Amino acid sequence: MEPSKEFDELFEEMKEVKRSEKAKHNTWLALKDKIETKRKRTIFPAFISLAILAIASFLFLTFWNLSETEKSAEPLSNEEVIKAVLEREYNGPNMDISQLMNDWMDLQSETETQNQEDYNQLLESKEYKDFMNYYPATFGEFFTENMLTNAIRANLVFKYNHNLIDNNIEMHLEKFKIIQEEDHPNIYRPIIEVSLTNSEGQKIYHTVREEFIFSKTEPGKIGGYNVAKNGGSMELREKIENFDAYVENEEEVRTPSIDVSFDTLCFNGRMPNPEGTVEFKSGCTSDRSQINSVMTIMENFFVKEVTEKESGERAAALPEIENYQIYLTNSADKDKTLYTITSYSDGFFVFSPGSSVGNAGDITTEGEVFFYEEIKRRLDEIADNR
Repeated sequence: MEPSKEFDELFEEMKEVKRSEKAKHNTWLALKDKIETKRKRTIFPAFISLAILAIASFLFLTFWNLSETEKSAEPLSNEEVIKAVLEREYNGPNMDISQLMNDWMDLQSETETQNQEDYNQLLESKEYKDFMNYYPATFGEFFTENMLTNAIRANLVFKYNHNLIDNNIEMHLEKFKIIQEEDHPNIYRPIIEVSLTNSEGQKIYHTVREEFIFSKTEPGKIGGYNVAKNGGSMELREKIENFDAYVENEEEVRTPSIDVSFDTLCFNGRMPNPEGTVEFKSGCTSDRSQINSVMTIMENFFVKEVTEKESGERAAALPEIENYQIYLTNSADKDKTLYTITSYSDGFFVFSPGSSVGNAGDITTEGEVFFYEEIKRRLDEIADNR
């Protein structure tokens, strides 16, 4: 039988394959025998079909893998970058960085160095490299190189790790609200709520504020990272180190981060007069700018969470004190009060989580009358009986 054109091409390709003469002969006999016994079967279409199928499968897998790679390579949004940093910073302690640091410190204490050359040799050690490489492996994709170097030097990352380990405290990121600066869109100031839990399962809460400034030359990377002024970082460290004092004195209650997008704000105002009479005001608004203007002022308060019953009891016990009750709802729950906030002219400011039960405790908090007056002024603008 004369070989077909396709077989001629096949054997031309096989010439380049290094095989023994015996292997070549056996291959030829096997092919010849198969062709002779199945002469009437059309081999070539099947052979070509299999080849096409194999090529198609290869191309499909190749482009599918490229598509998946492209998806995974999509850059994170600024909010996603902040979320990733907060999750790494406020869930802990991180025992990996602690172990790496201890290994490096042990090596330094065990190794005698007489001069700078000896110390430079230490910097080539596995312990030092593993320790230093952990920072870029954890935060490198989120910070510019210069900012990460500064963050390490200033102890801005893993800043609570040592305190958590020494005091056997676990920290958990409960929730956060990211606020973008209106006039400077590359600046974000998140409000962060964390919980601290000791070995006995007792838990307290704390709210901190930070500032992230995104680089204009390296989009998607943080070029500035600050603990905002009065951001609560020092207070958080103090609570970690003196956890038992806060639990025993029941001074600590949950500090909620109000992060619901509200469609409606209504209020009732109660203003006693020197003559012994009481003036009442009320109003509602669905104007988002008016709602946000009130909520922005609220962020200046250290808000305490109580039940609505407790809030009502305080209002009844202090009839001579002005107070405003603010009710916030959204379109999904038109008939349900999501948040009730009661503010007082003497600076007290308490939070009632709808009909749910809040944490019991002292509901008097230290506040600023200035903020109360500002909230009052803004609410008066939407009052029905101005």
